[in-house]
Amino acid sequence: MSITVERTPLSGPPLATAYLEQADSVRALYLSGPPSDLNSYRRVVEQIRDGYPDARWESLADLLPDASSRIGDRLQRLIEGKGVFVSTGQQAGLFVSPLFTLYKALTASRLARQLEQRLGVPVMGLFSVASEDHDWAEVDHTRIIDLENQLVQLRLDPPFTADATPPVERARLDPQVETVLGVLTESTPNSEFKAAVLEPLRDAYRPGKSFAGAFQAALAHLLRAHEMLIVRTAEPYVKRTSRETLWREWECRQESEMRLGERAEAIRALGFEPQVGFAEGDTNLFLDGKLGRDRILREGAGGRLRRSGERLSESDLRHILDEAPGRVSPGALLRPVTEARAFPVVAYVGGPGEIAYLAQSQVLFELHELPAPVVVPRAAFQLVEPKVARVLDKYDLKAHDLAGDPTRAIQRILDQHTPPGLEEALSELRHAVGAALESVEAAALEFDPGSRSAVGSGKKAIFGSLKGLESKLQARVREKHDVMRQQLEKAALNLYPEGKPQERVLNPYPFLVRYGEALLDEIYASVVTPLV
Repeated sequence: MSITVERTPLSGPPLATAYLEQADSVRALYLSGPPSDLNSYRRVVEQIRDGYPDARWESLADLLPDASSRIGDRLQRLIEGKGVFVSTGQQAGLFVSPLFTLYKALTASRLARQLEQRLGVPVMGLFSVASEDHDWAEVDHTRIIDLENQLVQLRLDPPFTADATPPVERARLDPQVETVLGVLTESTPNSEFKAAVLEPLRDAYRPGKSFAGAFQAALAHLLRAHEMLIVRTAEPYVKRTSRETLWREWECRQESEMRLGERAEAIRALGFEPQVGFAEGDTNLFLDGKLGRDRILREGAGGRLRRSGERLSESDLRHILDEAPGRVSPGALLRPVTEARAFPVVAYVGGPGEIAYLAQSQVLFELHELPAPVVVPRAAFQLVEPKVARVLDKYDLKAHDLAGDPTRAIQRILDQHTPPGLEEALSELRHAVGAALESVEAAALEFDPGSRSAVGSGKKAIFGSLKGLESKLQARVREKHDVMRQQLEKAALNLYPEGKPQERVLNPYPFLVRYGEALLDEIYASVVTPLV
């Protein structure tokens, strides 16, 4: 395969960096131990098996597909063997975007295989599509680099009114998705892989389908070889099995707030900032109300929705959880806990932001008496295409040399590729010629005072020639720099679009069109987990 898959370090909040570096200062913030120690996972498996009732494993059969499949067979083995999941998840970004969505899933898949071999229990990958999130602006778009090497944004118009923020689970695709798919198709080359890659995507994103369901279907197709269970957080099974955790969170709302406050102070005492803010009176619960998904605030014995102002009593909330559990959803800090209630999760694979906020969630695992999964960093990659590799090789650069502000990075590289000593040599030439002409002028005027005009004309001509030489050399440098700048700008756009890591911006499908789904195998083979 001509594309190169390069592993890159994760970067993010200082707390996550400290965790990745296995700093002793933050170790106590995470309950289950370091991800590099097999015993960390073994302890969590033992805790799950000690506290997880047989009926809970049996209830996973509700997720078995109707028809026989490799995923169904693997889930059945997990149920029968009281196995566990390696979980990860992401919002339902348009067309399975961005790239790191796949990196998360493939990291979880590889870790699941490793743990199954080393622990001797069934282990399966689990991907949770965060379909209860309500920030449409975070999922309604994706970015690609088109055939003209331009960064193009593909976007869907909101399916809701401007003042409503319902969960993404409620969004349905309309005919505009076909137009956006058309732009994607026209913006990718006519490769041997194009039809096989884009037809399943088009089938997943058909008008009338659920937006989150389309993401789920497209991702399932890409990961079909990995036998990974892919669920939406708003699916009936998840809501049914986690609603008592949501109710307990309501009953313990003041205790929860106190524990999160204490954890925030502990994090600050270590020199870090909590990743997720939590104000006095907040709860970890959201309700789908008049204005969409809205945080429930504590108010006396009941609650009030932050934006709409709707009030609800404790009995109102209990009734909603019993009759319409899909209307109540956990906040970011509680979501890992409700997932651990619905699924026996031994490890969670996350990015730097998740690693940071999971330091806060640990106190909620304790409050709900659930084993906290081992926190595992996802793999990070940079996909270097041949056209980019040629530029890097030509100028003896590494991909990270173009990181950060592209304008500054490119100027720094151009400065480094200015002919060494040229300016200094020209300056020395000017001084040397000037000194020599002064000597000539002095000797000429001593011999013939009337030669001043001739000498002056000669000096002017000589300095003019020097100026012309300098201008021509500088023009050549600028010309080479202009060519170099254009090439570096194209390379930077591919590696750091908008100055951000490629994996956080670009969509995977243009890469799959060019290189086929074998690229996924290449990425999977490049995943290195902390257990290696």
